[in-house]
Amino acid sequence: MFAQGDLTLAGNAVDFRADFGTPALSALTAALDRLIAASDAVAEAVRRHDRMALVSSNEQADALVGEVHRLNSALTDEERALLGAVGISALCERLGTCGRRNALLIEQAWATDAALMRLLVGIGKIGPDGVAGVYGDPPTPTYVDRQA
Repeated sequence: MFAQGDLTLAGNAVDFRADFGTPALSALTAALDRLIAASDAVAEAVRRHDRMALVSSNEQADALVGEVHRLNSALTDEERALLGAVGISALCERLGTCGRRNALLIEQAWATDAALMRLLVGIGKIGPDGVAGVYGDPPTPTYVDRQA
């Protein structure tokens, strides 16, 4: 089967990919890798409800987006032809997946916060019958139409 050192080649495949092509492609690949790491940091900050880490990760991601745009605009036509072979297309797809994940996590966090606010606002309200209110609307009587 495999010897002890044979499996290290698969673990270092990303390092070999980053050195393929021109220095501009290598720099773009490294910037995209850092942007993916920043996106992962945003997801972790949202999961932990860590506002300071979220702000820091977003600032870092904004700076990296500017760097990626700068590097992308400096590519030559020959370098653009190599984008798929270097793995930049795969990195862009992964970045898109990270963006969708972060959007879902942020949407869930907003929904949770909204539900908690509704719960807090509803506590302590006195209803028309003089009883303290509960979460949501009080149940109304239901009637069965016997003519149906």
